[in-house]
Amino acid sequence: MHPRIQELIDHIASYRRDVYAAVASVPEELRELRPAPGRWSVAEVLEHLSLIERRVAALLTAKVTAARASDVGADEDTSSVVASFLNIERVTDRTNKIISPEPVRPTGTLDAHAAAHALAESRALMLTALQNADGVALDGLVHTHAVLGPLNMYHWIVALGLHDARHAAQIREAGEILARR
Repeated sequence: MHPRIQELIDHIASYRRDVYAAVASVPEELRELRPAPGRWSVAEVLEHLSLIERRVAALLTAKVTAARASDVGADEDTSSVVASFLNIERVTDRTNKIISPEPVRPTGTLDAHAAAHALAESRALMLTALQNADGVALDGLVHTHAVLGPLNMYHWIVALGLHDARHAAQIREAGEILARR
């Protein structure tokens, strides 16, 4: 496996562990409760993360399929793609409110167990997409992110991990608020 693909797999895995640790810090009986009006429950955050990850996995798959059809070759660069991402605070700073577009807003129809299952399924799709991307230089495959602007596909995956970090903090905050009730 190309070192950059492995770096991305490790990157998203570390942030997903943080999401699961955040969920574990919230008692099960509180995971479907909203901490305040207009705020998402833990279950809704998990559903949102799964919706985002599914979309990014589908985007990566489509970009890689098109690149292979165009004979885009392998990446010869092995430098860190995580270190080259310049918008870390834009993704992780929760004081910058970001309104999710309708297709990735949680429906609220999943309980915490179903949302966690959806998140595990989306991760499997992402890992498959990354493994299938091995052998294709992703730095030339660019797609515009609604908040971050044009990103190459390496940076889309870096942002995905950071997105998990953003929402792990949200889950912890929700748990703290709910515990005080």
